[in-house]
Amino acid sequence: MTRNNAKTMRFFLTFVAIIASAICCDFSVFAANEEPVAAESPSHDSPTVTGQADQKSEVLYTSPSGAFRIEFSPIGGPGAEAATEDLWVVSSKDPSQRAKLPKQSADSPSDDEFQFSPNEEWLFGLRHVGSGLRYGNVYHVMTPLKIEKPVTGEFNDVVWENSVNLGALKEDYSAAGVYAMTFFEAWSFDSSRLLIKLCGGEEKRSMRCGLLYFNTRTNKFELTNYLRKLNKTKAEFLACAEPVDPLPTEADLKARFDALDRQLNKRYTQIVAKVDESQRANVREAQRNWIRQRDEGARFFVSLFPVKENEQRRLQFLCDVTAARIDTQPDEGWELPSR
Repeated sequence: MTRNNAKTMRFFLTFVAIIASAICCDFSVFAANEEPVAAESPSHDSPTVTGQADQKSEVLYTSPSGAFRIEFSPIGGPGAEAATEDLWVVSSKDPSQRAKLPKQSADSPSDDEFQFSPNEEWLFGLRHVGSGLRYGNVYHVMTPLKIEKPVTGEFNDVVWENSVNLGALKEDYSAAGVYAMTFFEAWSFDSSRLLIKLCGGEEKRSMRCGLLYFNTRTNKFELTNYLRKLNKTKAEFLACAEPVDPLPTEADLKARFDALDRQLNKRYTQIVAKVDESQRANVREAQRNWIRQRDEGARFFVSLFPVKENEQRRLQFLCDVTAARIDTQPDEGWELPSR
């Protein structure tokens, strides 16, 4: 190799080394300027997780005042079984405030019907368990948002045991392994009493029914003179929930009933508009039956009290059963039951 060639080769190698060094330095600087990204841990505060929850959650029910929503969140993604569902009570004002509805057991079906008390501090949930089986549960909605179960043990077992012990029914049909169904009837206007209806028997068409209260102030089940008389009659009419607090004035009750009656008319109009044309006659007939049973129930209820209280008691009854009718779930509940 000649001297000139050697000089040219050294120049070329030096140039390659400089270029290589520059490239390495550029990459080093670029890498140094990048901050490492820490992996986010899943939490309710994470925007990503919240976004995913919003996509998966479904609003099943909104409380009468709109303050709370019941939301459904499946566990395990699409195709999850019914036993892997979570239900949440969510504040409408601040959705970050949410509390899970506790289940009786890990494989217990989720509630599918919800009834908030007038003050929205209590929630009654109902769920389908199997053919001819419907269970309930009472929840206490605490502030800050937290859900507690006031009844020790499984609510279904306790309510049926108490129905027999108190004389609402002669037999615990739930323990007998036959038809055993729990229904919501009404909340008292002061939220002190939840009126529950239990029906059971070997055949669905001939079930025996009984009524009893759950008192939210004592966390106990109870009967009153009104319920004892009601449980003895075979007539079909509506029942109300007696308040513990003194009745409001007649004027206040009249104003409340007028407001509820307007809400009922609005709700009924919405239902008629939603159902198929073929079912509208059925819905109208069901509403006429409800009005008849309402009026008969009001007469029975008023007859148990002093004459001077008649109008107040009548208005209180009308308020209770109208509020329950407005919140009838699902929409099929507005139709005549199939025979």
